[in-house]
Amino acid sequence: MSKYESPDYQIILTEGNFEIRNYEAFYMVTYEKSQKAQTNQSGRNSAFGTLFRYISDENESREKISMTVPVIMETEQDQMKMAFVVPKEKWDAIPKPLDPNLKITQFDAGKYGVLSYRGSWSSGKEQQKAEELRDWLEKKGYSVTSGYKMAVYNGPFVPALFRHNEILVRVA
Repeated sequence: MSKYESPDYQIILTEGNFEIRNYEAFYMVTYEKSQKAQTNQSGRNSAFGTLFRYISDENESREKISMTVPVIMETEQDQMKMAFVVPKEKWDAIPKPLDPNLKITQFDAGKYGVLSYRGSWSSGKEQQKAEELRDWLEKKGYSVTSGYKMAVYNGPFVPALFRHNEILVRVA
């Protein structure tokens, strides 16, 4: 069990490393910026650093915010997004971000297909796992209704063998 808070969901179906989950809505602080002028890795490092400063106290209230898991990443066209889940105790008064690249957003409640896997992550691996998830969902009769998101549960200093990652997508 993780020592960090994570979003609430109910498992509807499990088959190997695949699941269908019903997530409750939750709040996130999301970094959004165009990727055109940066490499994928430098963009992720910049996003993570900005989000880390926000939870460290670089917010309008100057308060520290507890770390949560997972860190959620998504790429839409040329926009790279990375988000920290806001702890439930802050939902009534989420500190306003000072950085203009940060926004308070909501993860919509609903049904999601999920593929869990161990190891390191990369753009190529994300794409491969998204394809595996899509194929499994099609076999189960689900249709994809959103873009794919990557959920990272461990920091870079955790050995790859022990890392927990997920690819998730909203389904109908």
